[in-house]
Amino acid sequence: SNQIAIIPDSIAQLTNLTVLFLHSNQIAIIPDSIAQLTNLTVLFLHSNQIAIIPDSIAQLTNLTVLFLHSNQIAIIPDSIAQLTNLTVLFLHSNQIAIIPDSIAQLINLTRLDLRSNQIIAIPNSIQLLTKLHQLDLRKNPLSIPKDILDSDFATREENHSPAAKPILDYYFTIRDPDETNYLYEAKLIIVGEGASGKTSLARKLIKPEYQLIPEAEDISTQGIDILRWEFKGTNSNDYRIHLWDFGGQEIYHATHQFFLTERSLYLLVADSRKEDTDHPYWLNIIRLRSNNSPVLLIQNEKNDRTCNLNLRELRHEFTSLETPLPVNLATDRNLPELQKEIKHQLEKLLGPGLPFPNKWLNVRNILENDSRNHIPLTDYQTLCTRNGITNESEMLNLSQFLHNLGTCFHFQADLNLKQLLILKPNWGTAAVYKVLDCDRVKQNLGQFTTQDLTNIWNDKQYNNLHPQLLQLMKEFKVCYEIPKNPGRYIAPHLLAPTPPNYDWNPENNRIVRYEYKGFMPKGILTRIIVEMHKRIENVSIPNQALVWKTGVVLTHSNTRAELTENQTYRKIEIRVSGPRPRDLLTLIHDEFQDIHDSYDTLNYDTLIPCNCPTCKPSPTPHTYTLKSLQTRLEKAQYKVQCDISYDDVQVRGLIDDVFAEPYDDLEEHLDRLDREPDHYRNPYRDSPTPGKRDRSKSRNEPYVPIVNVTVNNTNQQEQTMTDTSKTNQFNGPMSGIIGSDNTQVSAPIANSIATDNAQITVNQTHNTSTEDLIKLITTLRQTALQFPTDTQEELATDLEDLEAEIIKPEPDRNPTRIKKRIAAIVTTIGLLASGISGVADFTNTTIDLGEKLNIDVPALMGR
Repeated sequence: SNQIAIIPDSIAQLTNLTVLFLHSNQIAIIPDSIAQLTNLTVLFLHSNQIAIIPDSIAQLTNLTVLFLHSNQIAIIPDSIAQLTNLTVLFLHSNQIAIIPDSIAQLINLTRLDLRSNQIIAIPNSIQLLTKLHQLDLRKNPLSIPKDILDSDFATREENHSPAAKPILDYYFTIRDPDETNYLYEAKLIIVGEGASGKTSLARKLIKPEYQLIPEAEDISTQGIDILRWEFKGTNSNDYRIHLWDFGGQEIYHATHQFFLTERSLYLLVADSRKEDTDHPYWLNIIRLRSNNSPVLLIQNEKNDRTCNLNLRELRHEFTSLETPLPVNLATDRNLPELQKEIKHQLEKLLGPGLPFPNKWLNVRNILENDSRNHIPLTDYQTLCTRNGITNESEMLNLSQFLHNLGTCFHFQADLNLKQLLILKPNWGTAAVYKVLDCDRVKQNLGQFTTQDLTNIWNDKQYNNLHPQLLQLMKEFKVCYEIPKNPGRYIAPHLLAPTPPNYDWNPENNRIVRYEYKGFMPKGILTRIIVEMHKRIENVSIPNQALVWKTGVVLTHSNTRAELTENQTYRKIEIRVSGPRPRDLLTLIHDEFQDIHDSYDTLNYDTLIPCNCPTCKPSPTPHTYTLKSLQTRLEKAQYKVQCDISYDDVQVRGLIDDVFAEPYDDLEEHLDRLDREPDHYRNPYRDSPTPGKRDRSKSRNEPYVPIVNVTVNNTNQQEQTMTDTSKTNQFNGPMSGIIGSDNTQVSAPIANSIATDNAQITVNQTHNTSTEDLIKLITTLRQTALQFPTDTQEELATDLEDLEAEIIKPEPDRNPTRIKKRIAAIVTTIGLLASGISGVADFTNTTIDLGEKLNIDVPALMGR
């Protein structure tokens, strides 16, 4: 423990030296002269900067103990085999990847410590070390379960290593990689309000003798703490439980939802001293996010004070709720009974176990033994290949399984995060919550910068990973980057609770509401804010942006929408003012649909305003539920009476006034025309020249060009795609007709572009690549440059949204949304092109661009 950097050659003269301690210095090289110390029996050179073990060390044949751990050694030389009197060899905490066969010649070795290296395999020759009793291989990426690597370690003195025999027996047992074992693993998720005793319960389950921290000194869990609990079941199976202890502060509630999964057991902890604990919230969110997984209500009777809960009412509403005996964690009253009941519920949950192929098990064990917090996807793929998993889809299935189990994080839907496997979920969640818990970020009402992140993530464990961690925050929907302000971000959970001052035109507003029956999940509006942040009014000027914790104003094509959330009355209201309310409402409704669909059986109504002459100008119109209107159409009831004016109104007109509902194909549209003639007019069928716009129609009425897409496949047969289940895959390239006047065009667009009057005729050849779709976006971006600045910005936002959808991986790509967005953009460009001056010049400018993609631009623009 000095600052010695060099061992001088003169040390060779100490020929009678038997013990030499040179550890904890700055030595980089072991000189050959050390070979003269032939009487050395003990040599400590650990905790230096040694990178190479010289062959000359072979001459120290009397060595019995050699410590070379905590250096930078990458290779164990074969010359070490000459040290046949070695009994103890410490090489842990280096960079060793291979154990050489020559180690088998260390016939007197009793203890070998190789933990915290990069060893991926054990040579057969190690079995020749008959005196080897202790072997430490922990924190190496080996296909050995962690409990085997720790075998008997917990029961021994601290200065001993795990037993060698269980490790070698497991590793060298002949195992068929395709043989299936059964795992008994699950997530145990502990939820409840802050300071209710969740962390104390977690610690007591794992270690009943755990001494509680005095309340005055206790610190509430920040974010999520993930622990492991292992026990032997009544069926003699070994259970491994991933115990997730959720912080109870309200700021975490919305984010916690991303970790509530099926095949989990939930513990809801109730504090006996609190009368206002929101048990229904937790029970509802568990039911919606975990497919009604079992829940145990743990009554933590602090100071032996009884919990006053209406258990009958709770059990009546939540059938999966169980209520074990109340427990006092300070005195351990009823703790054994509670532990027994939790184990019983876990055994019942897992049943016969989860079938798991040995090759999957090997990969899982290697990942768990890896000491790194994260690894690149390429490392994971190499690891899978080495263990017999060569199919990419199987690799992703395994990582998704481990993600759901809580062993690691792999966010496959995100293009950036997909390239990273987070091996330590604690590490990932802690990084995210460090930002949300930062006092500076809170004081700035959710605003932070890349410099703030540099200060928050200043630990070396986060080095060079700030972009990925920021993307992780975006994946959890807790922040967005402020447009035109690179490096500046907003966490909407921390926004001001009160709205800023802004003007609003109350005349002729269209008002849509989402009303949630019985329960409204927290964080729906903040997710909308994150997903649609580019449309926030004044979003690029943070102190003028119209967004607050429970509301936001969005804009699109000179149309504004005000969204406000009311948790008390469980509703979200949307007011829209401007020339194109339906377009903006459709965009907003699509986002709400995605969020609503992420919950199991979320019970809510979408309320549509009446458009009769009395209600249309009214700030409080009569409303209809969207579900009831759709049911009427299914039953061929095309009119409904307004309860205020008692006028009859068209059912389809009520829906079409607020949402653009795409039809599957033209035949369905024409069928509806025949059934509902009062509401529908088809300008293309009625006008003298098919495809020509009826110029007698108001310029304000949206013009939707006919879109025909026809391709010829190998057998030259045409197939009309009328089944949406068959049109949801993007195929092409397409050769067909887009536009009017029967002009032939070719376009690498998907099977169809769904618009209200779109005839879709398709013959499939092969899949259109993402690259082709990106090329289309590039052309549309160049086209948009021909328009005024404001219009360019609107189109740029639309194209960014479209691109974000296109680059998603195949399982998560939403073909319907892509079709709708392409249709909306093409229609907008067609309208603008027909209305600006110098159309000919504009067309000539874009024809060249279109030809590169084999697109007839004039036809695309609808002439």
